[in-house]
Amino acid sequence: MFKLKVPKEDRARIRNKLKIIDSKKYQYVITTDKDAVESDKINIVFSEDQAEKVNRMLDSIVKGEDVFISVEGEEGIKNIESRRIHYFIIENEEVVAILMKEKFIVKMKLYELEEMLGNKYFIRVSKYALVNINKIDYIKPAFNSKLLLLMKNGDRVEVNRRYYKAFKNTLNL
Repeated sequence: MFKLKVPKEDRARIRNKLKIIDSKKYQYVITTDKDAVESDKINIVFSEDQAEKVNRMLDSIVKGEDVFISVEGEEGIKNIESRRIHYFIIENEEVVAILMKEKFIVKMKLYELEEMLGNKYFIRVSKYALVNINKIDYIKPAFNSKLLLLMKNGDRVEVNRRYYKAFKNTLNL
């Protein structure tokens, strides 16, 4: 969705301020250099002191462009807005999307969903789970450098040690 074009020495700092992830397929070029614009893309040129305003604008762009996930349920196949999904988990070797109390089978791999939804407030928390951070109600510390996520639908999802640091960095904990 986004391509950040800034000097290398500023890249990490600005990326953290804007909370964006570069993608190979992008529509928006975000830059501090007016000479780095691309004529076939939507360009956002800003000065670094405007990063907070740009971040809010990017949030509204991301939220406004919701991704639909094709799922299979008892009634058949349908498309669901990703923002309605609490988390994805692997059950019986199938990827399952969990909404409030509904479960749907997804015909995609978890890593494919992670790539597609990485800039939509989804984060990998274990080898078997991908969580919508907007659907987390509480975060509790657990044993062995793990976290326990209490989801808004009442479910519990564990952040294992391998994903612990990335999860904390994403939420600025």
